Amino acid sequence: MDIENNFIGDFLNDLAYITDNESSSESSNEEEDEAYAKQVRTYRRSKLIPFYNTRKDIFTYFEEEKLIKTFRFDRASIEIILSLIVHLLPKRKTKAKRNLEPIDMLLVTLQFYATGTFQSVVGNVLRYSQSSVCRSISIISLALAMISKKKIAFPADLLTLKRDFYEIARMAGVVGFIDGTHIRIVRPQNHEKNYVNRKNYHSLNVQAICDANHRFLSVCATKPGSCHDSTIFKGSIIGKKFESGQFGEPFLLGDSGYSNTTFLLTPYSNPIQPYEVRFNRSHKSTRCTIERAFGVLKKRFNLLHGEIRMSPTKASWITVACCVLHNIAIDRKMPLDDPELDEIDDEVAHCHPAQSVSDV
Repeated sequence: MDIENNFIGDFLNDLAYITDNESSSESSNEEEDEAYAKQVRTYRRSKLIPFYNTRKDIFTYFEEEKLIKTFRFDRASIEIILSLIVHLLPKRKTKAKRNLEPIDMLLVTLQFYATGTFQSVVGNVLRYSQSSVCRSISIISLALAMISKKKIAFPADLLTLKRDFYEIARMAGVVGFIDGTHIRIVRPQNHEKNYVNRKNYHSLNVQAICDANHRFLSVCATKPGSCHDSTIFKGSIIGKKFESGQFGEPFLLGDSGYSNTTFLLTPYSNPIQPYEVRFNRSHKSTRCTIERAFGVLKKRFNLLHGEIRMSPTKASWITVACCVLHNIAIDRKMPLDDPELDEIDDEVAHCHPAQSVSDV
């Protein structure tokens, strides 16, 4: 009997020991599980680093070819553009951790110009809110427009302009071709009827003068679509300079929408004489430069090819800013591989070949 009691006692002691080990093992497993879950949470948090913490390395996300396709400029050119306007950008004093740096605002704006898509889409690509994109576009566009006098201007020496135009169609004394193009805008809230052009949509009538290399020498982007080309030129600063003789004897070429003057020559309306026909032929050949300039501008910055969904004032800033960037792109020899440009080249190719106006 004692042996049985001892056996039962030993069994109970072993059972208690096993139970204690199991409970301690379960407790240990729970601690391990909790520690593992904590590690998982820590790892996940490490993967949730805000994108704005890595914005300074945004160039590492794009290869050189992709960078040019997305922003229309290479890294060196973007840095040059930033250096031209950084002193004009406002300095915002805020405690927010998601402050946009000047380079961020410039890249956002360049992509908006290049794609012409909705601001929210641009924000989704670069991880910015729509309000931040809108603010960046306004700030950068105004800054670029403010430096337009330095980047869009007639050179001090007009001899190079004359020589380049003379090589096109043997027209001596030409320093530029003037024309207008309509930039579609969203329906404005104020003076809505003034912005309806002859094609019955809202626009800005942008007047520009270009040289033989498609660089813009003068841009006026403040007039509504209903304004006539000749009216814009007469009231513009550049028009008054030519009228007052500040440029001397050189003259501009314009289409039949302008009045023929001593400083602006237009084609003959009904050419009969051989010299009139030859003049019109050379005039048309020279006109191809401004047509291609507008075509390249709108293809490089697709926003101008579509509709600018902003107020007329901001649309004017954007238009001038794109013209400034257009000149910088030409100076920097930025490539523009766009199949649609072949259509423009075909139009230029259909122009009459160069022929001397003095030939009989």
